[in-house]
Amino acid sequence: MSQDEIDPGDEWPLPPPWMWDCDECADLYRTMRNVGDRIAELRLTGERGVDWDPFDSTVTTQIALGAHLAARHPDLLPDWDPDCDTCASHRERIAREREPGPHRDFDLRCGREHLARHVYAPPRTVGLL
Repeated sequence: MSQDEIDPGDEWPLPPPWMWDCDECADLYRTMRNVGDRIAELRLTGERGVDWDPFDSTVTTQIALGAHLAARHPDLLPDWDPDCDTCASHRERIAREREPGPHRDFDLRCGREHLARHVYAPPRTVGLL
């Protein structure tokens, strides 16, 4: 691969059509994709002394989108990826927690939020959350 080519692991996937049918999905996705430009602008024009941290903002918007997808569209999320170590970890955690209750609910929610990242995040970053 030459230096001017983008590694496929760094490319943002095209969101599935069903995401555009949900206004909240579309808004959260646009916010996530535009936050870097918005933070760069605020660092130049925003209030002095404010920490306009692009990394906090980027991660926060990704978490918000993942939480929404996991809560509102769990049936539309992809299956577990057999090549993803984080998927395997979530599956094991869910399998261990067999009793219904808050621990299992938490494990299921975290697993779904991770699956959501497979929908909208570059492959290289999916396993980070």
